[in-house]
Amino acid sequence: METPISVLAARFASGEEWALREAFSRWSRLIHTIARSSLGSTADADDVTQQVFISAWNSRSTLRASDESLPAWLIGICRLKVIDALRARSRGFRNEEAVAQEAVESPAEMSGVDSIIDSVVVRDALAALGDPRARILTMVYLEDRTHDDVAQQLDLPLGTVKSHVRRGLERLRAVFEEVDSRG
Repeated sequence: METPISVLAARFASGEEWALREAFSRWSRLIHTIARSSLGSTADADDVTQQVFISAWNSRSTLRASDESLPAWLIGICRLKVIDALRARSRGFRNEEAVAQEAVESPAEMSGVDSIIDSVVVRDALAALGDPRARILTMVYLEDRTHDDVAQQLDLPLGTVKSHVRRGLERLRAVFEEVDSRG
């Protein structure tokens, strides 16, 4: 007979290793699927899945054990790890573009941006921000544009663009921390 989720969550929170194994067995496919659809890469999804369960185990004392709390909490952690992976990818794109621009006069092509933008987790989180903040964050982090470029494109002052980026990231962090704490 399968252990009820509330019991599993309580045992997980108290540090019983079998509960970690059971949680991984039950929800690793779900976490991997979310990460894969968000990141478009099986390798990145593998990394995120591992990070989610390591992070969950390390922060298990913050889990409030109740019915359905454990899977929701894991999904919240997954969303945060996906955002971290997208940020790392964006930094990597910027570095690659800088190297490519030094070697060649034309800008480097970025493949896969459309698949990132279509990612369920990021699209939903950005939609919650509303415009123009969501559009600015999309342009900066997913289209890898500079703040100057975004300001010119949207005909906004540079300071306004930077404020939207800072406040948008703060709001995204708050949204994902709220999801994480609800779990």
